[in-house]
Amino acid sequence: MRSRLRLGGMTILGIGLWAILQPDTTQAYPRYRDGCHTCHGRFSDGTSPKGTVFPGDDKHRMHRSATYMNSDCDLCHTSTDDRNPWTGSSDGTANNVGYGCTGCHGRDYGGNTGVSGVGLRAHHTVNGVPDCAMCHIDDPLPLPENVAPPYYGTVDTNANDPCNLAPEFWENWSIGDTIGLDNDGDDLYDEADPDCAPVAGDANGDGVVDLDDYPVFADCMGGPSQSPIPTPPLTTQECLDILDFDGDLDVDEGDYGEFLTAFSGYLP
Repeated sequence: MRSRLRLGGMTILGIGLWAILQPDTTQAYPRYRDGCHTCHGRFSDGTSPKGTVFPGDDKHRMHRSATYMNSDCDLCHTSTDDRNPWTGSSDGTANNVGYGCTGCHGRDYGGNTGVSGVGLRAHHTVNGVPDCAMCHIDDPLPLPENVAPPYYGTVDTNANDPCNLAPEFWENWSIGDTIGLDNDGDDLYDEADPDCAPVAGDANGDGVVDLDDYPVFADCMGGPSQSPIPTPPLTTQECLDILDFDGDLDVDEGDYGEFLTAFSGYLP
């Protein structure tokens, strides 16, 4: 009987060790107040322990208010979460699957990884907080900074631009800095990341030059873009940075041929 118990104990221990060593696709903190708040503060706080100051003296108001991020409640919350959102799931909306926090703080890696905060886990590791990476041993390489999280650019939130370029910094909703997110974990934020360097001809910022860029090109020929995509429209300087191929400080017919050459769908 004793040997059986010992064998059973060894079996249980072996199963436990096996489980620990297996790739873990769950979140290190299933809910925000399980540990995220230790470094990033409560959602009702006006300042995080990291020093970030939130408008309206309230991080929740920054996420929810139409003046700022204007995010739909169901992007983050479930109906019974007691104001403690799940980091990897939520009710979602008619337009978005409910990914919880990872809808804005993660990207879609497909396969078994799916929508996950791979880059943010890498960011924590680089900054001396390896807790997440110890379990997420199967993480792929983070997607580059300019790849938008799944909620970005949808009708349920004002969040749209993972690069947040100067001089406008349209999506800088905190106070006193122009730092956004480090989505790929290389400790370079938004426009400071080389991944965010503009691609010539990519007027809507989706990483490719195609037919979707043409309306913005046409608008830039007349001055600042008024096209609804991207949101916000390109400024005069952004038009020049991305679409002035011949460098004459004007977006005009002289740039059209180069635009077609850059156009990934163009067949001569």
